[in-house]
Amino acid sequence: MTGPAEPYRSPYPTSPGSSTPPAGTTPEEGVHELWVFFWVAVASIVIIAVGGLGAWLYLHH
Repeated sequence: MTGPAEPYRSPYPTSPGSSTPPAGTTPEEGVHELWVFFWVAVASIVIIAVGGLGAWLYLHH
């Protein structure tokens, strides 16, 4: 491949509330955002599980 690399451009138009990344988003930025989403989801699950376990222990002991 020769010449300067262009930033990745999504072929789909963006709209409010859409999950399509902006046109100038590079693949590296997209992967980073996916990892951030993954860790936020894991943290949310842990928070809900700990809260549920705490409530269960509080009510049954």
